[in-house]
Formats: sequence, C-alpha cells, structure tokens
Amino acid sequence: MKHTLTVTALLFAILTIVPSLVSADAPVEGRIGRAEVRYMEGMIDHHQMAIDMALDCLVRTDVSDSLTEVCQSVVDAQQPEIEQMQAWLLDWYNIDYAPVSMADMMGDEMGDMDHGGMNMAGMPATDPALMMGMFAGFNRLEGADYEVAWFEAMVDHHDDAVHMSERLLERDADQTGHAELRALAQAIITAQTGEINSYEELIAAHENQ
Repeated sequence: MKHTLTVTALLFAILTIVPSLVSADAPVEGRIGRAEVRYMEGMIDHHQMAIDMALDCLVRTDVSDSLTEVCQSVVDAQQPEIEQMQAWLLDWYNIDYAPVSMADMMGDEMGDMDHGGMNMAGMPATDPALMMGMFAGFNRLEGADYEVAWFEAMVDHHDDAVHMSERLLERDADQTGHAELRALAQAIITAQTGEINSYEELIAAHENQ
C-alpha cells in the first residue's frame, strides 16, 4: 500500500540523528537490559505471528489484490525486523533466539486446514492454538468476510505491538539502553499506528459495500 509506512526506512532515518549512549555490542545491565531482552524476544514472536497471518492470506485465491498487497507488505517489513532483533540479541546479550512459525507448530496439519467450518464428519472446526486468537474463524470464512476478519485481527495485533513499544520507551525513559532499539520501537509505533488507521478505513469501506 502506498500509505503503508516502511519501518526499515524510518529506523534508518532515526538512527542517523540519534547518537547511541551504549556501546553497539555491549549488554545493558539491570532492569533496562531485562526489558530489552523481553521486548526483542516478545516482538520477534509477535512479528512471526503477523507473518503467519500474512502467509495464510497469500496462499488463498478468494481474496482481493489489495489484501494480497497488504499481506506481502507485512512480510516484507517484519521479516527484516525479526532478523535485526535476532542479531541484536546475539550481539548484545549472547542470546540465540528463533521464533516458531505456525507452519512449524502444525506441520502437515497446515495443508489440511478446513475452510468450510465443519469437517466431513460434522465435527466442530478448530482454530490454531498459541496464536492469541488472531486466527479465530479464519478457516471458516471466505472472500470479503475473510478480508474483514483479517483486517480486524491485524488491527488488534498492531495495537499490541504499539503498546509493547510504548512500554519499552517508558521503561527506558532515561535513555540508558540501546538507542538502536529505542529507534526501532518508535518506528514501529509510527508505522503500525498509520497502518491501523488504513486498515480501519478498509474495514469501513467493506462494511459500506
């Protein structure tokens, strides 16, 4: 989407003007350091969930080109951020952290996901576990109904990311942590707030059709 902000571009712009008060590869001790680790590990998992949602959209043939474009933009923006936070965790805290995708969790079941609401035996449909409800109903919806549900779920998901980032900035109000991570948190707030507004407009457009 033209109005979707690119977090990577924002991060680069911010880092050019924000000096780091912490050595680039040094850990931060105490509560701020623990907050940084929690934030990066949590945001990596959170980003992976968004990518899983986007990949679910990209394999479907019953969605509009505009939704496909949004889903691809989610993957393009958030995969590099996962890799950047993984690198920081390793460089700063000697932590090798990897998210687990829904495909890895479900294995072959991913290919058998029912999109009809009930299976052939009439058993109730199920939603994937460990996804914080973000996939609720996806396998029972098609076309425009799926698109609205996807945008609604991503609005909630982005809202969580914004609040996670705001908490990190509040915790590091004295700027004793890594400037690079604060810049990323601010960039996520800016970009995903803009995307929330865009998604809400698209939801409203669907409802008015």
